[in-house]
Amino acid sequence: MKKLLILLIAGIFINMGGYAQKNKRTSAFMYNKNKQYEKAKIAIDEAIVHPKTEKDARTWMYRGVIYYNIANDSSGVMQNLENNAAETAVKSFAKAKEYDEKDEFQGERAIYLLNLTNIFYQRGAVGFRNSDYQDAMKNFLQAFAIAEMDDKFDTIAAFNIGMSGMYSENPAIAIEYLKKCVDVKFMDPRVYLFYARAEKQLGDTLRAFEILNLGREYFPDENSLQLEEAQLYLETGNNDMLVNSLKEAIAADPSNPNLYRVLGQTYENIGENANAIESYKKAIELNPDFADAIFNLGAIYVNSAAELYKEANNLPFEEMEKYKKLKGLADADLHLALPYLEKSIELNPNDKIVISALKEAYANLKMNDKLKELMNK
Repeated sequence: MKKLLILLIAGIFINMGGYAQKNKRTSAFMYNKNKQYEKAKIAIDEAIVHPKTEKDARTWMYRGVIYYNIANDSSGVMQNLENNAAETAVKSFAKAKEYDEKDEFQGERAIYLLNLTNIFYQRGAVGFRNSDYQDAMKNFLQAFAIAEMDDKFDTIAAFNIGMSGMYSENPAIAIEYLKKCVDVKFMDPRVYLFYARAEKQLGDTLRAFEILNLGREYFPDENSLQLEEAQLYLETGNNDMLVNSLKEAIAADPSNPNLYRVLGQTYENIGENANAIESYKKAIELNPDFADAIFNLGAIYVNSAAELYKEANNLPFEEMEKYKKLKGLADADLHLALPYLEKSIELNPNDKIVISALKEAYANLKMNDKLKELMNK
């Protein structure tokens, strides 16, 4: 009889232990309702580790709500209470879903998760705006994970992760999520632009070309993709393809002087100076103060003159007529160079390279007054 009494008493204590944990959950609920979040956090964190309540959907729902309120507190009081409250709320709602066999809390859970998604989007946007791309990526990853909980694909979050990955020099993450965007045919040319750049960062230029070509199939008139392709050809030294790519880009954007400048440089690289001159002149026509194009055009004439002077000076004395002819051609090139060199000095008065070239031109052309004026500057 005494043993039976003892067992009954023990049973009461066990049941009271379970009741105590449910009481913790109820206390957490009431503390949360009264906005006593610190006490609510302590109570609910105890409830989730007890065997009686650790696999109860309601327990995890309460915890998700409490941590959501901590994360969403605008007063600033809760900032030091829990740094990762929003992340903890998401994990808690995921647990609630796991144990919610009858989907009792599905509607309520969906509302909180939507609000949490907005929190992560806002944080990600702030991080991106402040150039804290790692923080931006972390928050967009959280937004993406929330969608995955309901077997959904958040394309905008995936794109923002890819962008943040690129800017935070994490090309592997960028590739992973931008590829997801390509796979679901997210129609934004920047997907292909940054996807290609990420592949290039990892050294796979062939794949970068493939991505750009795919992007141009979808967006044939998108100038940014054409320019990116041209840049890739430039970096890989494929001048013939670069010329073709630049011509396509110019056809799409004929008023862009920089395209003509790059085309001019490309023609120079392959020894087609006549085409280079034509391209530089077009760039200057579109932008009369385009310093790079102006200097490059002047430099073509200066370099041509230098080659002619060198050839003339290496002639034997008896070939005086040929010497005079070559020198005349060289002088003519310098005269062609002068307006561009002088304009370059006007735009960049302290450019030592231009000053030196202009001094030599004045000296060779015996323009002593101009030379003296330049020397006195």
